[in-house]
Parts: sequence; C-alpha cells; structure tokens
Amino acid sequence: MSVDMMGESVLCCGNLRGLMETPERRQAKRLRVNLPLVYQHLGRDRDFGETLAKDISVVGMRINAGSFLAPGSDLLVKLRFPEVSKVIEAIAQVVWSQRISFSDHYQAGLRFTEISPVFRKWLEEYILINEAMSA
Repeated sequence: MSVDMMGESVLCCGNLRGLMETPERRQAKRLRVNLPLVYQHLGRDRDFGETLAKDISVVGMRINAGSFLAPGSDLLVKLRFPEVSKVIEAIAQVVWSQRISFSDHYQAGLRFTEISPVFRKWLEEYILINEAMSA
C-alpha cells in the first residue's frame, strides 16, 4: 500500500492501527502494588525467596525476583498486606520470567493455580477498593 504525502509516494506495510494496538490477554484487571511476599519452590524445602509483588489480580501477579524462575515451576506464595495485617497463601505457577533491563534481577508472571475462595474474594474486594481510591 502506498500513501501520497505532499506529492511523495511512501510505501507502507500493513495496518498501522493494528500494529499500535496489542490485544489485552489478561483475564482480570491488575492493580499496581508493592506488597511483600515470601515464595517457596514446591518440592524443594530450602529453595525460597523474599521479594515484592509489583501488580496483582484475582488470577495472578507480577513479582520481582533475585534469580530466574523457570516457567512451569510451582510456588507456594505468602503475600502480605501490611496495612490490614492480612496474609494470603496460594499456589502459583510461573508463566513467564525475564531479566529486568540493565539489572541483575528478574521479573516473573505468576498464575494462581490454587487459592481458597475466601482469599480470592478478599483479594477481589481489595483490588476494587484500591482502584476506587486511586481513581
């Protein structure tokens, strides 16, 4: 496809609108947070870490990590909400992991595979309340 710009023909490839819009693949709205959490690799008693959750939803979260977390790994996570003295415990699977640019640290996307209905409902309400307060 060519476009006439002030008498000059410029060759364009594809639909620019389609290139600029990436479809949202997330199943649930995420809330930006800085919440402390402890994680442990299931099946490995001594393989654990402490870090921060950077965003969270009712289906998963993005965390910072000091090392690469292999996709497919299952983690026991304990997420602390210091402002309300609440801890949520769940099993999560690493969906993706990547190095943070210009850093020795990583980020990882986790999907909850086991979370109690009570914790899930509490988390849903926490997200709704905090979204409303930041709007």
